[in-house]
Amino acid sequence: MAKAFSIYCGISIMHSLMWKKVRDAQHRSKLSNELMMYHMLVSQEDVKQLVSKPVPPSSSYDPDFEKFSFTPRIIPEKTTTLVVITMFDELGFTTRWKIPRESLAKFVLMVKKGYRDPPYHNWMHAFAVAHFCYLVLKNLSLMGTYLTELEAFALFVACLCHDLDHRGTNNSFQLTSKSILASLYSSEGSVMERHHFAQAMAILNTEGCNIFENLSRKDYTECLDQVREVILATDLAHHFRIIDQLKEMAAEGYKFDNQKHHNLLRSMLVTCCDLSDQTKDWRSSKKIAELIYSEFFSQGDLEKAMGVKPSEMMDREKACIPELQINFIQTIVKPVFDLLAEMFPEAKETAEAVDHNKVYWERVSDICRRRNANCTSSLDIFEDEKLEKEVMLCLGKIEGTGRTRSRQYSVDLWC
Repeated sequence: MAKAFSIYCGISIMHSLMWKKVRDAQHRSKLSNELMMYHMLVSQEDVKQLVSKPVPPSSSYDPDFEKFSFTPRIIPEKTTTLVVITMFDELGFTTRWKIPRESLAKFVLMVKKGYRDPPYHNWMHAFAVAHFCYLVLKNLSLMGTYLTELEAFALFVACLCHDLDHRGTNNSFQLTSKSILASLYSSEGSVMERHHFAQAMAILNTEGCNIFENLSRKDYTECLDQVREVILATDLAHHFRIIDQLKEMAAEGYKFDNQKHHNLLRSMLVTCCDLSDQTKDWRSSKKIAELIYSEFFSQGDLEKAMGVKPSEMMDREKACIPELQINFIQTIVKPVFDLLAEMFPEAKETAEAVDHNKVYWERVSDICRRRNANCTSSLDIFEDEKLEKEVMLCLGKIEGTGRTRSRQYSVDLWC
């Protein structure tokens, strides 16, 4: 009897595992079909057209292209694929890793097509993140001193691919809505990040898109592993888990022969790249905030329709945008850019720009409070020209005295 029962249990477990594999295969097939639907418009003619264009130097796009203060989002979207190829060339990746021009062109076009069009997590975000990666690799002389050439290559590719097929909703939403993505990846954590990497792999495995094809077997495996690790590191939950280790590394000094330092540095750099919009001028960073909250509020609306209470930052009826922005900068953005500046003094201006934008948001908050304005119910704050003029006037007076003021806020994770 016991033997029969044990056999029955074994068969049941086997069937359960087989059912899970079948279900996962169905889900992966559906996701693959979605991916192909998005990529079907990348024709051979599109590839030939991009290949035929001369690749200009970065300075031809803008004289300030290689400055940390440059805002890459001013480049027309139709030009961005060629700009990406320029960055590959000027970082030395095309030559060093023997990437065929046609493979690179098709890869870039496929990656661009792999992004959907939510307000913020779209191709232009990926382009901006990749541009900041280009800046740190160029301006901080990382290759050979802090990172190997292969690590730098993997980091840049990961930045391009890090939000592939983002749907405008976060990891929490995937779990709450019991989405296909959650059913595939929830047991491992970082649901969206694992999906982004899976999409990157799908593109690399598409005929004519494998920009890693001329790497040695060892380098190929290592590069894919690093792309995966870097994309997973864009989950802010991962960043908070390693922040103390990052501080320790910065304090004791980076050691090239310490592999843990390599892993930590890549994670820190991709977080900086991902948050780099906050290092641009006030008007640019404010516009990005508008895109972010537009996306957040859309998720909040979906959650309400599902009968789920959204978090404050996702709720257009409760979110106080200036306070959320101050908190976000103080608890997430500022610490990582302060670390970047500590390790690389050449990047000090990025930390200063973050501080500057925080002061702007503090002024917005002060003015709203004096007005007794309810800043919690809409995105109108971004279009308020009178408020903008008051902020500029107020800040101009304060900067004239050389004084700035800061506040302390409790941690409020917004991803």
